[in-house]
Amino acid sequence: MLSVGLGVSRQLVQRTHGYAVAEFAIVLPAILFVAAIVFSLIGITTTQIQLESSAAMAARIIGRGDPLPDSYRNSLPVGTQIFAKPNGDVVEVILTTTRSIGLPLLSHDFTLTATAWARLEPVFEEFG
Repeated sequence: MLSVGLGVSRQLVQRTHGYAVAEFAIVLPAILFVAAIVFSLIGITTTQIQLESSAAMAARIIGRGDPLPDSYRNSLPVGTQIFAKPNGDVVEVILTTTRSIGLPLLSHDFTLTATAWARLEPVFEEFG
């Protein structure tokens, strides 16, 4: 039985040596880029969650009339700015920071913001 394009004594020779390496070399940068994006998104998400809980904590502390302790400030992400605005009997705390997503040469900066409010508690002076 003869196959198309083959003689009786010839066999089809498949040369697959090196194809897997070439395909891997082509796909590897895409895989690394996607992995960098995923890890950056996870980092941004955790930073946003941390900002939300930290803003609520700062609003409670300021609402009691206490200053923000250094341990609180040190627990915030690097570069976080704190804004506290009293408005009548309520205090508004805004935390803002910037994070990057992507590879170092192909990055995009995001500004993350968290806001929380707390009622100002009346401050009574001790009778002495």
